[in-house]
Amino acid sequence: MGAFSVIVKAKANFMASPAETDLTALAEAATRAGARPFKDATGNWATAVEVALMDTILSIGARADGAYGAGVLPRLRAYKAFRGQANMMRLIATLGPFGLADFVAEQHQMDMLMTAAGTLLDAGINAAADVDPTSQQQREALLTTDGVPTFAWDYFLIALGHHTPYLAEVQNTWLDSFVTRTLSLDQISRTRRDALLQDVTAQLDVEHQQKSFGRMPEFTLPQLHQAIFRAEYARATA
Repeated sequence: MGAFSVIVKAKANFMASPAETDLTALAEAATRAGARPFKDATGNWATAVEVALMDTILSIGARADGAYGAGVLPRLRAYKAFRGQANMMRLIATLGPFGLADFVAEQHQMDMLMTAAGTLLDAGINAAADVDPTSQQQREALLTTDGVPTFAWDYFLIALGHHTPYLAEVQNTWLDSFVTRTLSLDQISRTRRDALLQDVTAQLDVEHQQKSFGRMPEFTLPQLHQAIFRAEYARATA
């Protein structure tokens, strides 16, 4: 960014109201975390169980502050473009390391993915509908994989679109952390937080539509939430 652009931006920030400044800060942070209106690849993998597992493994300790979420979401989008809506855990074993190499670059991630997919298959999970949030067997199948942290089961369920009171608290904790850290606050009410994130969603949708001349799909609040969940999960497991 040139010196003149920096000055212009600084003047704009100086003239902005506190609410506008907060909105801008959150929108910029969300964009860095990968909040973009990707068609059919938003982070909600309710009908793509193997992609939910890939997301869970690739996002462990990932650098989630950069272009498109630091590379995790582009890999998942590329995989879905290549494989389509498979929704089969067995596909990971079928493809194997050679077939997955373009999407899973690190050997330790490949090892975790292949092992976790195998143990989850043994626990009865092949499609998304097979996942039972209350199953201790399925939870342990994922978490006993070497290198997989405790939060992985929570994130796996969230990525699959499951809703429980416990998961709602996890989601609220991650949303609170994202907003308070970005705005340098000690705490924030959930009413205020939700209003800010709704406004961020609207602002990002307008920006994306302008940049794409209206060709991008609508950017939605669940898409924003999922980008935040991935970033906070990555931070919590770093």
